[in-house]
Amino acid sequence: MEVYPPEYLCHNLPLMLIRGLTTTPSKTSQSTLNTSSPDSPVGSPLIDTSFPDGPELFKAFTEGAEGGIWEESAVKSDRKAHTPVFRVLAVGKDYQLPAKKASPLSPVSVSSFSSSGPKSTSSHSSLSPLSPESPSFPDGIISQFWLRKYRNSLPAVFVSFHEIFTESEGTKSKSSHDNDLIKELNDLKKQFSERSVKFVAVVVSRRSILQSIDLNERISYLRKNTGLDAKSGLFFLPPCSPLEMQTFAKELKQTLYPIALDFYSALLKHARRKRGRNGVSQSPPVSNGNQLSAAGWNIRYEFKQAVFAEFRQENDVAIKLYGIAYESLLEYFDSISIGSARWNEARMILDTMAFKILKCNLYQCQPVMAQKVFNVHIESVTALVEKKFSTKDTYSYFAWKAQQYWLLAQLLDLVPEDISPRSVPFTGVNTTVVGPDFPSANVLHHSGFQYLGAAGLTIERSRRARDSVLEPLDLYLVPPPEQEQYFDHSGLVLSLLETAYARFNKGDGSQTRMQGYIAHEIAQIHFKEGNYVDALKYFHLSETEYRREKWYTILGSMISEAIIAARKCGNKFELIKLQFESLSREFAPWISGVANISDFLDGSEDAGEMEVYVVDSDNIVSFVEAHFAFMATEAHLATSVVGQLTLRSQHTPAVGAVRMSSVQLNFTGGLKPILITHDDTLSGSRAQKLELSDITGEYSNAKGCLVFQPGDVRTFEISQPIKTLGTLTASSLIVTFEESSFTAKLAVNLATVPFDEALSKWWIEDGGKLYSQRLTSSLPRSIKVIPKQPHVDIISGLKGPAYIGEELTIPLTITSREDEDMRLSVTIKAQNVEGQFNVPTTWIGSEGSSDTVELGTVPPFSSVHCQFSINMPSDVCDLIVDVTATYLLLSEPDISVVKGHTIDLPVIFPFHVSYDLTPRIYPRRWPSPFFIYDLESHSPPITKRWCLSAVIDAVDLQHLEIHDYEFDVSNVVGVHCKLLEDGPKAFQRDTSISDAYQHNFTIDVTNNDPMEKRIATADAKLTLSWRRTNMDSGSAEKKDNSFTLPTLKLTFPLLEPRVLMDVESTSSENVHLVYFIENATSHLLTFSVTLDLNNDMSLSYPIRHQMRQQSYSKDFDEHDHASLQEKVPLQHANFAYEGAKQVGVRVLPYTARRLDYELLPLAVTSGWQRVPALRVYDTHFKKSLSVFPASEKFRVDFKTGAVYVNISSTP
Repeated sequence: MEVYPPEYLCHNLPLMLIRGLTTTPSKTSQSTLNTSSPDSPVGSPLIDTSFPDGPELFKAFTEGAEGGIWEESAVKSDRKAHTPVFRVLAVGKDYQLPAKKASPLSPVSVSSFSSSGPKSTSSHSSLSPLSPESPSFPDGIISQFWLRKYRNSLPAVFVSFHEIFTESEGTKSKSSHDNDLIKELNDLKKQFSERSVKFVAVVVSRRSILQSIDLNERISYLRKNTGLDAKSGLFFLPPCSPLEMQTFAKELKQTLYPIALDFYSALLKHARRKRGRNGVSQSPPVSNGNQLSAAGWNIRYEFKQAVFAEFRQENDVAIKLYGIAYESLLEYFDSISIGSARWNEARMILDTMAFKILKCNLYQCQPVMAQKVFNVHIESVTALVEKKFSTKDTYSYFAWKAQQYWLLAQLLDLVPEDISPRSVPFTGVNTTVVGPDFPSANVLHHSGFQYLGAAGLTIERSRRARDSVLEPLDLYLVPPPEQEQYFDHSGLVLSLLETAYARFNKGDGSQTRMQGYIAHEIAQIHFKEGNYVDALKYFHLSETEYRREKWYTILGSMISEAIIAARKCGNKFELIKLQFESLSREFAPWISGVANISDFLDGSEDAGEMEVYVVDSDNIVSFVEAHFAFMATEAHLATSVVGQLTLRSQHTPAVGAVRMSSVQLNFTGGLKPILITHDDTLSGSRAQKLELSDITGEYSNAKGCLVFQPGDVRTFEISQPIKTLGTLTASSLIVTFEESSFTAKLAVNLATVPFDEALSKWWIEDGGKLYSQRLTSSLPRSIKVIPKQPHVDIISGLKGPAYIGEELTIPLTITSREDEDMRLSVTIKAQNVEGQFNVPTTWIGSEGSSDTVELGTVPPFSSVHCQFSINMPSDVCDLIVDVTATYLLLSEPDISVVKGHTIDLPVIFPFHVSYDLTPRIYPRRWPSPFFIYDLESHSPPITKRWCLSAVIDAVDLQHLEIHDYEFDVSNVVGVHCKLLEDGPKAFQRDTSISDAYQHNFTIDVTNNDPMEKRIATADAKLTLSWRRTNMDSGSAEKKDNSFTLPTLKLTFPLLEPRVLMDVESTSSENVHLVYFIENATSHLLTFSVTLDLNNDMSLSYPIRHQMRQQSYSKDFDEHDHASLQEKVPLQHANFAYEGAKQVGVRVLPYTARRLDYELLPLAVTSGWQRVPALRVYDTHFKKSLSVFPASEKFRVDFKTGAVYVNISSTP
């Protein structure tokens, strides 16, 4: 890019000049801004501003845009998402607008501007081809100074910062300073308005409005007298934080951006009008008679329009205008003298327009169109050169073409990945079609290919410059032939190739072939120039790819050069490695003069002390091929495993026999390495059985014949005992070559050795002949070592399931079936099935908290007993207890034998419970409502009695014993509850319900406030103390356990009237039924009572609370009915009765009425008899009351609602 002026290549952004913020010039380098130019805005020193936050505020304005070659904000997909961007430069107080017309008079300073100053008499711009002082005079199209003018000198927006005076206390001083500021602002505004430049003033203050209350009035005074409005003319900036500065700068640019675009729209329209006139103004006479033609003027104006469209960020319009100017300029070359300065100037403009079109297409996210533009430009200029110079085989043409590829590559380095992916592979430039619409030549590849193309063209440039005998007529971008000979072509090619290699190396790793190719090209250039260190470096980078692709033809010639380079630079390791690789038979046709291993270091400096070099076979094409296989896939501990190591030497016949000093076979998994040492006394037979010696040392040593002729294959059979569990794998092989001046070791990784059918066999010797057997294992170099078969039995004494919260003791019996003594230890581990948590265990009779207990020496065929306890978790789960018995035989003290035993232990609830809450008759009379008990209460306290019946059942109830309980009623709301003890504190067996435990709890519920209408609630909690009854006599003592049942929510209706039923006599002669009608309300209730002798009316169900939660709930409805049918002979008897069949009953508030009935069975019967139903009907509320049995003497059929009473046969 250095050969093109930066104004031609950089992206054009609206220019904003700022005065009064910085004391240093804008960061514009000499390559992008020539400060000595008469049009530069920074030709004079800047003012020393007193505004302290000026540099930081200026940084906020310049943030987000550099105005360089690539502008991120110009991308089509990002334009709406980004804040409008300006090119921001700082200028000083002596800044001058560039002259509008050419004039011999000096421009007027802004600080001393006067409306009565001299006026320019010229009608043309100082940069116009019509002005004699213009660089384009008389026939130039346009120059870089015109672009520099709009990029650096003539702004669309000029922002001037001024500080308002706030230090003096007197109003006269402030007024004086304000008037001076008004005069200066009016002068600036007038000058910039004449050039249609937007002038903006920013007044800054060191004090806030709260500190100086007259600031608002003064700012309004400034706006009124300068005509600068508050929205876009004059802004006020009080003291603010850095974040507020960034916000101010962002909002100011947002406000001024549309105005800046209008400025360039006016310039574009002006250029379009001039283009439409199609006329040329009269210019001063020229001595040579050359003047810019009408076609040249049209190109000039089209180019200007395209530039102004680029300033407006209208990339699509710029593409169109640049394209029109490009086509016109191609035709205009017919009127330009070849080889002249104007020729070179037009060529540069042509390259610039092609570059701009290409870049604008990338801004539009159209990489295919960008590549098409590049191809068309190359083809167009090539045709132009062939037409004008009759040939393109000149170094200047290839220099220009290399420059275009280089320019495109540098641009693509700046383009984001989503527009120009760096991992798109090269698809060629032929007629191959990669898609339905465009050929592969129009695919825009990443910059690495462009750098590579530039390097190739530079090489061709060097060749043309060296071989050409004709004087070239075209010297565009190149020096003359006498200087071209001294140009550093090799340095340029190396730079381009190294950059290309770096770009390919940044990709996704899919273009490794190109990396290898470029590294090889760089290595050859370094090699030819005698830079052997760098040559060896890049030879190493390229040989890896060639070796992987098995390109032995190229790799062979490269190894020959790399050996020379390694010897020249004294790199002995690389020299030995490369010569080891040259021994391979693969390179025999391509490498001549292969040295023997003993002569590897011939020609090198004497190393003095002998060194050891280790070469990894994965990094070379090794002539040593190896394979290892075990005979079996599994082997028991303490047995011997048999394996075969097969070696083949594929070295070139030119070196004869190869002698290996030793071969070391390494294993993973606990097997010691095997060291095979060469022995000249042994025969070189095809198969050798090795005898291992010194097995207890670091290596297992063996001897064998290690001399190989080219292509020899030799198999070594090895047998070695194993004493470690796990998987044994033959991992690597180290082949050692000991010479007089050095020792070389070739490391072979058996895991990366490719499959070879000739080596992957098991060899069997029979009768002096060898036979091969196919290997069945997919990984023959590995063997699994399984434990020795244990001879012990483990028996657990667990009976039944485990229960939550208990401490369970489990006895173990371990019986030995070995025929010798052994030392035994047992380890336990308990955890849930999912393995989410462990359960603590403790050995009984053992000190400490270890999971392992030592049981000492166990004689043959004897048993040993032990016990451990487990604290069960508090939730239902399934546990697994792993019992591991580990023993050592006295004859094999270093080999452990393991026997495992698993105990499945489900943890469940010990008991299931169901509750019945039924009403009972309160034995005492309720207090009279006519007596005052409490002055604060309007009614007497009413007490009702309830019976909570708990039925306890379990899966293994026969082996569980409940010996104590705790019952508690808490969280009582609305009433007072009193728990009564009716008998001994123990659960009784109920033989009528599967021998379950049953207990009744009597609760008196007192309502202290009968006006309370809410349902009363309470929580009942039952805790059982229990123990197991099925523990063995040899086990530990029985342990008490505690189990708390889930809390039961009780509800007590308070105000509802109810009818309770009781029986006082149940003989065969008479049945005395008693009914109590309770009225706990404050109302006088009237009931119609009827005794139904036909038993059509069923009695109501008792209130029943049943727990329905998880596995401890149990519903007794159907079960009770079935038991009642089976155990109780139900009968329907007719009765004679004494009492009113139908009667009206009035019940006062807070009282209870008793009704008695004497029933006489008509037949002499006994057993459970169904009694008549009593119907109680509320005549006022039109409701029937439910009748509740209030005694355990009744049985209820919950399907039909019938009530039965047991009539005894005795009177």
